[in-house]
Amino acid sequence: MTERNNMPRQEASNNQEEDFVDAEQEATKPAGLTEQLLEQTRQELQETKDRYLRALADLANLKKRMAQENRDARRIGAISILEDILPIVDNFERALKALDETQDFASLRDGVALIYNQLKESLARKGLEPIKALGEPFDPRYHEAASRVPTEEVEEGCVVHEIQRGYMLGDRVVRPSRVAVAAAPDEA
Repeated sequence: MTERNNMPRQEASNNQEEDFVDAEQEATKPAGLTEQLLEQTRQELQETKDRYLRALADLANLKKRMAQENRDARRIGAISILEDILPIVDNFERALKALDETQDFASLRDGVALIYNQLKESLARKGLEPIKALGEPFDPRYHEAASRVPTEEVEEGCVVHEIQRGYMLGDRVVRPSRVAVAAAPDEA
């Protein structure tokens, strides 16, 4: 009987030793795994940081490239306008030279009128159109009121005089029309 009692104690002792060894291995295992996970997380963080910095650099380069393209487009647009206006400048120079050489002011006036029409046509080809103001109801999107004129001839709030013509380029106001607006006669 004693042998029987010894046997389970020995088995129990072996099981306890195995449990102790397993527990010791488990204790070192998570530390190794934790270190490995920590290193993996550091690498992922560094990769994410590198991608972020590259994205920032790409964005900065894109902004610079867009700004340069914008400057180039403006310069090309200016060149296109200047190509249309230079012949008009040439015609004005010829008209000024003709002033010194002739006394025929009627033909000079006709020449200046032709140059003026040439300029208007050139600007119209570029999309510049005058704003219709005279006789129209005052609209602050297109008109700038410079004065009010008491009158019964036109409905109150309508434009009675265009002081300076306004212009539109497409749907954008380049310069509003400066106008005088009709007021009731008793507002004088």
